[in-house]
Amino acid sequence: MVLKKIKDELGPSLYFTERQTRRSKSTASPSKLQTVDKTDDSKDRFELECKQMLSITPPSSEHHDVMKSKRRRIQIKTESDSKDLAATVKIKKQRVSRITSKETLPTQPPPHFWPMYNEIKKMRSRIKAPVDEMGCANVATTVSGLSEGKVYRFQCLVSLMLSSQTKDEVNFQVMKKLQDYFISKGYKQGLSLEAILDIDELVLDQLIYKVGFHRRKATYIKQTANILHEKYNGEIPRTIEEITSFPGVGPKMGFLLLQIAWNINTGIGVDTHMQRMAKIFKWIPASKNMDPEYVRRCFESMLADHREEWSRINPILVGFGQVVCLPQRPRCDVCTLSRTGICPAVDKALLKKTDTDKKNGIKINSKSRGDLSNLIKDIEDLH
Repeated sequence: MVLKKIKDELGPSLYFTERQTRRSKSTASPSKLQTVDKTDDSKDRFELECKQMLSITPPSSEHHDVMKSKRRRIQIKTESDSKDLAATVKIKKQRVSRITSKETLPTQPPPHFWPMYNEIKKMRSRIKAPVDEMGCANVATTVSGLSEGKVYRFQCLVSLMLSSQTKDEVNFQVMKKLQDYFISKGYKQGLSLEAILDIDELVLDQLIYKVGFHRRKATYIKQTANILHEKYNGEIPRTIEEITSFPGVGPKMGFLLLQIAWNINTGIGVDTHMQRMAKIFKWIPASKNMDPEYVRRCFESMLADHREEWSRINPILVGFGQVVCLPQRPRCDVCTLSRTGICPAVDKALLKKTDTDKKNGIKINSKSRGDLSNLIKDIEDLH
């Protein structure tokens, strides 16, 4: 039956023979590549020829099996190599970790730290930044009028959880939207633990969609609300270990929450502005891993004798980074440090342009996220 099927499908065509010849030219003998005689009427002769042609397949199949075995061997080798590579990477990570753990933190700030920091504090007293009114330390009071109590502390936590990868202006808008929404739903104090427990996660996600990673944050806020309700009787805990056990809450949020909600000063909250300025101002030693945690440990070690600055340094540097020392195109033209010679990150080209503009009667640009009018007036009076 098999031979008849082959005969019906191929007939007198030579395609099958030629194709097999191309595939197994290196393995098939010339005698096996002879074509079928179209004029042979003998059934035995035809069966013999078919058998000869089909006999080409075993070498090809065998060769295919060999290739499969080779692929298997290659795969096993690759897995072994990947394990070796993973082991190597793991060793490297452990080595870096050991270096980091043994790395000595500075016990005193560099000589130019205090002159720069004190001058920044003077400038901050002359400018208004988004963090001053819409930052996490003030947004709860600005939105709801509260300044203490369970609801206030919970609002501070929610504000901090929303603030990650989000500008203060956007965070403020979302917090106000939540407050107005819950008041309209009958919650007298607006945004509260009970309101978050009752709201559907999808609805919460729609209310906070303007913040970065809003879907993940909606899940984290709901989970944290359940934890507070079941484990802490709706109250914010007083230790950094308990706070950072909440989903989506890291050391920066934890230390800031303790400072804002409980006035407990056990660490410094380091955000992206502080991390960036500590690096470009050369306030901390260079390291392979200049992450916020490393910056935090350095600041806490350098300011061990000045713990009163632990709660001040964050809003001072964050506000300065928001309106003056910007991540892109910093406003060195309005910074009083730019002409003192102690700042290592001055944009000298901008200062030259500012001097040229002044000679031509062009005033300093006052456009900013905050209010620079008082600081600009001081700069113009000095020069």
